[in-house]
Amino acid sequence: MSAPDIFNEMTDSLRNSRTQLDVVNQQLMHLERQDKLAQVTEKELDSYPTENVWRSCGKAFILQDKSQYISDLREDETALKEQMQNLKIKQNYLETSVEKTVASMKKVLEKTNATK
Repeated sequence: MSAPDIFNEMTDSLRNSRTQLDVVNQQLMHLERQDKLAQVTEKELDSYPTENVWRSCGKAFILQDKSQYISDLREDETALKEQMQNLKIKQNYLETSVEKTVASMKKVLEKTNATK
């Protein structure tokens, strides 16, 4: 393979990795907002003196035991934290891939310029 072909392939790889990294960053921000919302909702529910609360269900509301609702929120928070952990691992991998691709592209350019 010639240097321009290798460089083009690296450019495509870099573009794909950066696109995936942007998507992962957006997903992480969304999950962090959801986690924060669940925490705020739980604190708000703890301040209510009643044992039953109204929970939204689409366009309707259902009466539910407050402790069950808080339990559901905690389960959701656990799932969100697990998803965030997995996305952070993917984010780290993609960041490393981008850095290594950029470094490799620099080496290819240096080799190409040195041979001229």
